[in-house]
Amino acid sequence: MGKFVTYSELKATFPEEKKAVESIYGIIVPVRKISYIFTIPMLALGVSAFQASIISIFIAVASCIFLSIPSAVCRVIGVILVPMWHIFDCVDGNIARYNKTASDFGGVVDAISGYFMMALLPIGLGMASFNVGHGYLPIPGEYYLLMGGLGAVTDVLARLIHQKYAFTAMKLETKTGKYVEKGDNQYHLTGFNRFRKMIGVELGIVGIPMFVLWLAPVFNLYHILTIYYCLFHVGSVVMIAAYYLRKCNKA
Repeated sequence: MGKFVTYSELKATFPEEKKAVESIYGIIVPVRKISYIFTIPMLALGVSAFQASIISIFIAVASCIFLSIPSAVCRVIGVILVPMWHIFDCVDGNIARYNKTASDFGGVVDAISGYFMMALLPIGLGMASFNVGHGYLPIPGEYYLLMGGLGAVTDVLARLIHQKYAFTAMKLETKTGKYVEKGDNQYHLTGFNRFRKMIGVELGIVGIPMFVLWLAPVFNLYHILTIYYCLFHVGSVVMIAAYYLRKCNKA
């Protein structure tokens, strides 16, 4: 068994600088405060930060599977699981900070959980749109499957481009001893990196679109979200590719 902690003790471990990267959705909906409530029993049961991250991965995959099932009830469950994933995406960090087990590789595991959700959600929404069979736009259902897949692929592609450039820059710094890339601290970003982070926080999955997702089962907004995420990720990969190709050309 673990240890019993209070809400105030958990809240005291939250770093002030993380508030600067909180989305509007995260401010209006008290996700962080709710995550403390879930963290308390997790700590009491002795759940580690790594185990909490694995739980969030399973929630991410489950949410997209339920969204893909041709059932209104399953789609509602899928929608509910998305914010549940968001909560557990905070729980692992809460546990790590309280137990003082936070590490760079712990951050990698936490990021992997996010990648699962960000890559699979467009597919789940595309399947939901196809299964519902009608929307506000005269677009055949098959096109929503295509847009869902395209949204997922371009999201992964944008991350691959960014990670490849960042890894190459890190190797160059190690080899030459020169600091060649600025803005690697997510709390003190500058220029394009700051803009990219802001767009990702506010317009990504845990940002403003989350409000639309909550309303999707009531007003049949799966189609709107599928189109949005497709355009968002396609636009993102074009912008990121152009930016890093320009930087590589200059180098």
